[in-house]
Amino acid sequence: MTQPSLDELRKRIDEIDDNIHDLIMERAEVVSNVAAAKGIKANELPIRPAREADMLRRLKARHKGPFPFVSLARMWQEMIAAFTQIQNSYSIAVYVDENHQAIWDMARDQFGAQTPLTAHGSIRDTLNRVFEGTSGVAVLPKPTEKNSLDWWTGLLVPNAPKIIGHLPFSGTGSLRGEVEEVFAVADIPLAPTGDDCTMLVVETGEQLSRDGLQAYLKAAGLQPFLDTVSVGTASEGWLHLVELDGFIESNHPAIEKLEIRDSVMRTHIIGYYAKAVL
Repeated sequence: MTQPSLDELRKRIDEIDDNIHDLIMERAEVVSNVAAAKGIKANELPIRPAREADMLRRLKARHKGPFPFVSLARMWQEMIAAFTQIQNSYSIAVYVDENHQAIWDMARDQFGAQTPLTAHGSIRDTLNRVFEGTSGVAVLPKPTEKNSLDWWTGLLVPNAPKIIGHLPFSGTGSLRGEVEEVFAVADIPLAPTGDDCTMLVVETGEQLSRDGLQAYLKAAGLQPFLDTVSVGTASEGWLHLVELDGFIESNHPAIEKLEIRDSVMRTHIIGYYAKAVL
């Protein structure tokens, strides 16, 4: 069999590119119809993290050949962001200071080059943008025992937005070296994807060690990760932020079992996120 010439191969690549372009334009038309079918309101945030996670996981399951999946995921993430903007425009508030400059790039990778981003040097200002409705999403550093960021306590009020995502989700783009973890916060409906984490706040009347709290959680049938962030409040007790394996709702029997502990005053679920596709 005669090998195709370089010109023939390039012609075939051009044909494939045209096909890809045609399909992208067709997809944009379908997305416009989806927005109409949803009946999206003027200020409604159109992003659906569970749907995005399902798409990328499905692509990963069927992917083969020499093209790196991480590159495919970055391309798809950009497309998802652009198509979402077609449904309804929104902006992202990003916390950036001298210790968290990479968060801007992580937010750009996740939410796309065409989505407006605004930088804020204050945690309070970043989160307030979502509470006020001037930004659709806030991107904030993940609280750890090391950085002691307690912005998550602001999500304990009634009708507060929730944690909806964990970054990086589908690769780190141009970032190199150690990449910190960040959370996205928004006011949207959340749904399970089959491979999720729950962000739970446990309010106790007395200070508990990390091991003590982990023992309570496991005895209730909950599977916590190792990192637990605790904040002391002089008048009301102690708040503990815990990541749990799975999509655990407030009426789950394990939550009810945890709440009967004498030292546990209340529990609050402040969000969920789909585990990364990397």
